[in-house]
Amino acid sequence: MARNRNFDEQDILDRAIELFKIRGYRGTTPEDLVNTLGISRSSLYNTFGDKHSLLLKSLHRYHEKTVAALENVISNTREPLAGIKLIFKLSIEGTYPGGMPPGCFLINSIIEFGPDEPAAAEIVRKSIDATRGALLHFVLDGKKSGKFSDSLDAETMADYLQNCINGIVVSAKAGMTQAECERMVESTLILLH
Repeated sequence: MARNRNFDEQDILDRAIELFKIRGYRGTTPEDLVNTLGISRSSLYNTFGDKHSLLLKSLHRYHEKTVAALENVISNTREPLAGIKLIFKLSIEGTYPGGMPPGCFLINSIIEFGPDEPAAAEIVRKSIDATRGALLHFVLDGKKSGKFSDSLDAETMADYLQNCINGIVVSAKAGMTQAECERMVESTLILLH
């Protein structure tokens, strides 16, 4: 007879995301997983598979949450500049969670693995593409409404803004404060006009 699970898998994945974000994949031990996730080793492996499978499921969960947040921004923000600012705000808030070291699970993962982990890289790429797509939506809307410079190349600007988000994460890991990152965003957004 199958045993009932006394835990929420999504909650466990959210905890795994935070652990991998702080310690990295290679720096996270099985003991770290058991202690942080609050489930037995057997429950961990029976539910999520090995550590690598847990990483991929955690990345997928993070991606789903990212896409949901972006869809919410697009659905609920009519002003193009406000939409772009909100995407940056969400990125900065995710990079500087209260009381924890700065960083982003996706960017940290791609930096740790590079091209050596194609399954992880594919999930990260999808999330980056989703963010870029949301940025492109607002850049195109801003050009169409006349709020952004007509001379902007929307595709190039979306790439640039996405790269700025990635740069914020790396800068945060290098010691840049949240306030410094926020000032950098304000300077960047001047380019839209």
